[in-house]
Amino acid sequence: MKRILAGITLLIALSGPALAQSPICGGISLVGEWVGGEEAASDLATADDIFDTEGQVPIAGHLVRMFTLSQDTDVRIDVSAIPAGDPYISVYDAAGVEVAADDDSAGDFGASVQTTLAAGTYCLAARSYESGVTDVSVKLGRGDQDFGTPAIPSAAAPIDSGGTGAGCFEPDTASLGTDLDIPGLTEGLSASNTAGSTPAYGFTLSEATPISVTASSEYGDPLIRLLDARHNVLAENDDFDGLNSRIDLTQRLEPGDYCIEIEDLNGTENPITVGLETFDPAADRLRRLNAAEFAPTAGDSVTITDLGTLDTAILQEVQTSSDATWYRLELPAGGLLLTEVIGNGLDPEVVLFDRVGRRIGENDDGPDGLDSFLVSRLLPGSYTVAIRLVGDGETGPVRLLMERYVLAQ
Repeated sequence: MKRILAGITLLIALSGPALAQSPICGGISLVGEWVGGEEAASDLATADDIFDTEGQVPIAGHLVRMFTLSQDTDVRIDVSAIPAGDPYISVYDAAGVEVAADDDSAGDFGASVQTTLAAGTYCLAARSYESGVTDVSVKLGRGDQDFGTPAIPSAAAPIDSGGTGAGCFEPDTASLGTDLDIPGLTEGLSASNTAGSTPAYGFTLSEATPISVTASSEYGDPLIRLLDARHNVLAENDDFDGLNSRIDLTQRLEPGDYCIEIEDLNGTENPITVGLETFDPAADRLRRLNAAEFAPTAGDSVTITDLGTLDTAILQEVQTSSDATWYRLELPAGGLLLTEVIGNGLDPEVVLFDRVGRRIGENDDGPDGLDSFLVSRLLPGSYTVAIRLVGDGETGPVRLLMERYVLAQ
């Protein structure tokens, strides 16, 4: 019987997809599948056809597909739910830096990324806003290949001003900055106006520069587009963080004139602050750690408080903010872990990661008001917990309660 089981195990291992066995793309996951079945067959730059696959986004997790580029390539990635759902996607380079992201650009809640990437190894991470497992269609290829559906407007497709009433580089376009001189820029450029009064900002790059564009508002819902001097749309974003928007161009943008278009989906009279700064990979990683998008590694500059071994229960008061506060604990045996964060009027969120950084559970606004409530069946081992308050500028004390339950004998 043991030989039969061993043979079955070996057959499964040989016939299944090639999976990652160590942290990939800067540690975003230990589990990923090469498009084409293996690394040698995953080059989008030379593939005859697009890679057209299906997969499942797990609850509170992500589906990862890895691919390579043997040369600089115009890449297109489409992810849509089957039959319905709301996926969102990120693309990471080998160091774990997010180089592209999208939600809803493909229509019907589908996500699509169209960008130029340098030669290298990349990971596509597909996540979902749904509460359960989401079946998705995943298509990866070059921009010149047939995806079966039209491409969204991109740098190759000039568009008009987007209905804002005033296009870029018109006489009434506000100037965000006459020169973004890198590396001399330290604090960036910013301006605050309504979309009705200032629907576009122009700026000039004096040298090739990776940039970040942000738009935030207390009452508005800003949507931003970045255009070049020929009115080609280079990037677009809505609702990156809540209703606020953000565009990160990690590849250097060539010197020249550029424009940021602003729309307010909540009207035209809400003040919107638009910011422009140099893209900083280290600051971007810290920002995402503060948002508890993934668990920190030993090289990250965040403090992790050790709670020790959870034998029965731990009650801890936590002084936290919209930036995550991190804790680590050990479970001596398997069982059920109940995690509560009591906000006392504040709105806390809790995220739980296993020892290799997999997101295994999260909750905001549990069954009782704004407090968080998470129940997880776990194996013995080390776990990391992130606690943060929902909403920028929020700060205050919350209480963390963790209780371990075991099966009755």
